[in-house]
Amino acid sequence: MVLWIVEYVAGEPGCPPILKGKLNRPWYWDAFDPEPAESPTESDYELVTTNRRIDVDYWGVNWLASEEFVRICRGFGLRLVSVPVRVLQSGGVPTTKRYSYLRWGEWASVIDVAASDVELEFEFDTAGGEAPRNRNIPDAPRFESVARFEIAEARVPEAAAFICTDVGHELVCTDEFKRACEAAGLRGLGFSPLSDYTKADFWG
Repeated sequence: MVLWIVEYVAGEPGCPPILKGKLNRPWYWDAFDPEPAESPTESDYELVTTNRRIDVDYWGVNWLASEEFVRICRGFGLRLVSVPVRVLQSGGVPTTKRYSYLRWGEWASVIDVAASDVELEFEFDTAGGEAPRNRNIPDAPRFESVARFEIAEARVPEAAAFICTDVGHELVCTDEFKRACEAAGLRGLGFSPLSDYTKADFWG
């Protein structure tokens, strides 16, 4: 089974290395809640940036997505709530694309811990030292390091894309979802095999 980590790739016009901006008010939701409640249809979120041009389709750092990316997600029946946000470029110029923040309802941990080469995090202030768990996904372990990542196919959800707790809450997708994004010519997206994921420990 091949799964892909959806990554932001800078370089194209409108895809800057850093999105420099300030949101007019904090999110009212818990970004890591796997069961997001529906949002009001209207919102007054406004992201004022200093970037001359913004033309990205998915910014995974804060789950900002274009209308086209949301359309693809909806086409695959993904559970998500989109919160509209008006994005302004430098000089107060609105972007051509319409954007939303995404609140994901698809979450999973898909690593085969026994078959992988990993070091789990431990909380040494507990009796015997316990491995901490994701606060919203109790069966999702946390890792100090990952040298080899093996996918447990039985743990892979039916969803074509989901937030994967094993890789720092990155979006992970199937071949079909990847092809749909590529066919739509979405900008600023890259894909790397989930099985290639590694993580060095704090001292590495």
